[in-house]
Amino acid sequence: MPWRRRRNRVSALEGGREEEAPPEAAAVPSALLTSPRQTEAAAERILLRGIFEIGRDSCDVVLSERALRWRPIQPQRPAGDSKYDLLCKEEFIELKDIFSVKLKRRWSVKQQRSGTLLGITLFICLKKEQNKLKNSTLDLINLSEDHCDIWFRQFKKILAGFPNRPKSLKILLNPQSHKKEATQVYYEKVEPLLKLAGIKTDVT
Repeated sequence: MPWRRRRNRVSALEGGREEEAPPEAAAVPSALLTSPRQTEAAAERILLRGIFEIGRDSCDVVLSERALRWRPIQPQRPAGDSKYDLLCKEEFIELKDIFSVKLKRRWSVKQQRSGTLLGITLFICLKKEQNKLKNSTLDLINLSEDHCDIWFRQFKKILAGFPNRPKSLKILLNPQSHKKEATQVYYEKVEPLLKLAGIKTDVT
């Protein structure tokens, strides 16, 4: 399924603060969303199930205890239609790869307090190479406040339940490293991701 970069402003209703998605967040390559544990995840207890627009498709989205999976909703066609089976291929991502979730809103000059709800944005970190990670986003579009609120709260509950995730970090920056650009790289690319993940930092 092709993914397009979205630059819409994203905010969370937490303490009245507004946060914006980092500009480096890219679309999720569908090839990275498959997993050999898909069959195992399918057998897990289903927490939520609903319809969201992902990309240009209306999808049947299922949230289980360890995974989020979705499949495009297509008109019924004769069994064995290979083209249909390809279009309806199930996508899959593990919840451990999600590091933050925000309510997605569209803002305008006339809207002082809250923008128009568009859905939910998931911020994802995927292993690109052996020692490299790639941050991506996944938009779940649904205009229903109640529907999105239920899913948003469930995602927040799941992310808060990971015991091995730090709440605060001590950051040591070597200004001479990375061709003397380490400080700039940290504040432009790393710090925004730590803020999205809700991690407090003490930088030296």
